[in-house]
Amino acid sequence: MGGPRTVRVQVFDVYPTTLGHCPHYNLFASEMAAAGAEFCELSDQALEYPPDVIKSHERAARIAEFLAREARGMGLNVEVEMVNLVSPGGLLKALRHGVLGRFAVVVDGRKVCEGEVDWARLREAVIARWRMGSASG
Repeated sequence: MGGPRTVRVQVFDVYPTTLGHCPHYNLFASEMAAAGAEFCELSDQALEYPPDVIKSHERAARIAEFLAREARGMGLNVEVEMVNLVSPGGLLKALRHGVLGRFAVVVDGRKVCEGEVDWARLREAVIARWRMGSASG
């Protein structure tokens, strides 16, 4: 059997473009959480963005922290990708996954939340994908 199963979570929203320079925003694994890795603080420049964009960042940070807590002890890695809806690549990904609203969460290619975070549904989706991978591994 190989290493831990990886579940990919994409968080679609509008983010400050400066976040793309920080590696903590693109990959978050249970091992990193155990090592104490956290999201970086927003730069002074990013704090000049509108309040709703800052809230998008804060929501993504809460999602990553939630997933790290849930993944801990399961032998599960969670990749969290923040998909910026105002980028050309983000728009294409949104169309591919049927993301119609401003905010959505996609777990291994399946939309599980749109409009707001459904914490129970997000947890269930990640665990279900982990179990599918464990059963086939």
